[in-house]
Amino acid sequence: MLTVSILLQSAMPQEMQLIIVLVFLACFTLFVLYLRHDSNKHLKNDLSPKTEPSDTVDDYIAMHGEPEAEYVLDATRSNELAAVVLLYEKEIVVDGKAYDRDTITDVTFNNAANPYVTSDYQLVLTTTLPNKPTIKVAMGSDAERAKEIAADIAQHFAKE
Repeated sequence: MLTVSILLQSAMPQEMQLIIVLVFLACFTLFVLYLRHDSNKHLKNDLSPKTEPSDTVDDYIAMHGEPEAEYVLDATRSNELAAVVLLYEKEIVVDGKAYDRDTITDVTFNNAANPYVTSDYQLVLTTTLPNKPTIKVAMGSDAERAKEIAADIAQHFAKE
């Protein structure tokens, strides 16, 4: 508050003094928010598991081994885990998350378009999970490709 008292004693216009005080308070608030964010980040790192979740297909495969099958749903994001389906012996990785293969009951595709946009197909997995009964992932606008990928994944589940 020493700054405020010095400003009030100067011959500076009152509006300018107010602006300086507000800028000082804004900078101080941003600094406190930065420190709080940084400390939360360190806390999360301390509580996280030894292996960090990966956002890329290459990193996930390096950590978990080669999958039985890999399907790229969006060619423009082919190394992003959210745009690829990986099938392992006991799990399936869809939309960047791993699920037990036993929880998947059905695999199909869906045209999620509305009258205002072009066809937008989705891979639809029906699950036994109470909090997530269906998993829907965008597959682009190629109906034939969406049908092939859904059929291939369903065939992998039929082999069990």
